Amino acid sequence: MWFVAWVAACGGDSSGIAETTSAEGTCGLAGCDDGTGSGTTAASGSSGGGVDSSGGGTTGGGTTGLPCDVADVVERNCLLCHAPPDGLYGAPMSLASIDDWQVPAVTMPTMAVYQLADMRIEDPVAPMPENMVMSDADKAVLHAWFDAGAPAGNADDCGGGTTGDTEGDTGVGPDALPCEPSHTFVAAAGDGSDEPFHVPESGADNLYMCFTFASPFNGTLQGTAWAPITDDERVLHHWILFRTQQPQVDGGAGPCDMPSDAVFVSGWAPGGQNFVMPDDVGLELGGPDDYFILQVHYHNTDHHADAFDKSGVAFCTTDTPREHTAGVLTLGTTTIDVPAGATGVDAVGHCPSAITNFLPVDLNVMASFPHMHGLGRKFNTTVTRDGQDMTLVDVPAFSFDNQISYPHEPPFVIKAGDSLTTTCTYDNPGGSDVHFGERTEDEMCFNFALLYPIDILPSQYRICMTD
Repeated sequence: MWFVAWVAACGGDSSGIAETTSAEGTCGLAGCDDGTGSGTTAASGSSGGGVDSSGGGTTGGGTTGLPCDVADVVERNCLLCHAPPDGLYGAPMSLASIDDWQVPAVTMPTMAVYQLADMRIEDPVAPMPENMVMSDADKAVLHAWFDAGAPAGNADDCGGGTTGDTEGDTGVGPDALPCEPSHTFVAAAGDGSDEPFHVPESGADNLYMCFTFASPFNGTLQGTAWAPITDDERVLHHWILFRTQQPQVDGGAGPCDMPSDAVFVSGWAPGGQNFVMPDDVGLELGGPDDYFILQVHYHNTDHHADAFDKSGVAFCTTDTPREHTAGVLTLGTTTIDVPAGATGVDAVGHCPSAITNFLPVDLNVMASFPHMHGLGRKFNTTVTRDGQDMTLVDVPAFSFDNQISYPHEPPFVIKAGDSLTTTCTYDNPGGSDVHFGERTEDEMCFNFALLYPIDILPSQYRICMTD
């Protein structure tokens, strides 16, 4: 059936979402791990999120005492979050020096960090780096080093083989935009205050907070570019910006209670980049009857008492309509039945060719944002054309705490007559059956596809799902 209203983009209750593992935290460009296996991040839609190994850099100062080939792999895959001296974005420690790898693991002191990392990079449920970012070649380098006992080397003599300190040259953030931002949504203390949000010293190891805003947009403005604002990097885990028509407190702050019509707008996770629209495409931003919710995930694992944060997003806009308007088409299914104790259970949703046959022009998909909850293990959207299957997005190791966008460059073209199949795979170790719902303990199966021209699809036809 066609659904005529948006379905919740995220569960309302964010408690109990992390899955505990016995492995020490490790980290890659797709996200950070606090050592519990929860990973980072619900990030990013193509609006400021996604993973791009060409940018982001580290704020630390390179590697010390590692073999050259290992230092190169660690720089590219780990130091975005596990930067010296203590890690960033909720990562609990640095992995930059040989000593960092040889000390006992916090979660299993009978093993060294490198021994647990040897297990964790092949973990089928919560691999590190998240979402299979690390290449097989890089894994082979690390496994060989681990097998040898993680011996020391001399990374200082590698002849430029490592990236070293890239602070200030990341190309990420409002200052790196080719335009002057006109609107921002950032975390704040609440009650309309402009003061930063004080992240609690205790009880914020896995804290979700929502900051709410009345829409500043008049219905004609379009987004042309946007950039993440990352303030206190010690505790910031990720953020997502949603749009809703359910009234919200302007300048409010509090626990998240996501409305059922929440629409994904933008997001960020470590490794996320600025996003600049093509010159002929503008992002729809809604109008004065809308509200915005900035959901921020904090990891104050080191219990900083002075963590004050104003992270969020900055938008450039235009009041001159562009040729094409981009927005979100939702794919997936709400028919979800995961029995207690079951593993490998699929929920499958279709956007059939009988529907796309009526497309007057091609749709250009700029990015995919897969969304499931805590039981989600795998995610895939396939496009079938003339009997041939093509992969739109494939996430072989999905993590609720590391949801990122997958940019399509160039855009993936959907043509009249194409069919799209979205498959979500779940494991349910609990004692109760799980079905579709808005709560975190329920499940979801959506691909929020950012595409243009969205305005050829009336609002009631922007969710394409049949069972």
